[in-house]
Amino acid sequence: MPLARFSVVVAATLAALAGLSAGALYLRPSSAETKPAATEPRPTPVPVATVVQSDVAMWDEFSGRLEAVERVDIRSRVAGAVQSVHFVEGALVKRDDLLVTIDPAPYAAEVERAQAQVVAAQA
Repeated sequence: MPLARFSVVVAATLAALAGLSAGALYLRPSSAETKPAATEPRPTPVPVATVVQSDVAMWDEFSGRLEAVERVDIRSRVAGAVQSVHFVEGALVKRDDLLVTIDPAPYAAEVERAQAQVVAAQA
């Protein structure tokens, strides 16, 4: 390759490199024009709970009818007005539990009358 032709190729190559470098510098954004980096989206808040170990009761739901194993009819031994109730309907009660209080006034009056008759008969 002759020297003149070699000089032209080198000059053209240098000119091309200079042009590319100038174009790259021109097209590169300056630091003032740089866009801020896109921020990552914030995490979505979610509810949390503390883990607790416990036994889980297995159950099934059925429709049906219940009937007591034993049934008892409860009646008072005397007649009278109910003064107070000492149980909740449907609650479990035991033998000798106080269920109701009957007004004692009529019976106290009857006892006093009978005692007065005894005193009168003894006189």
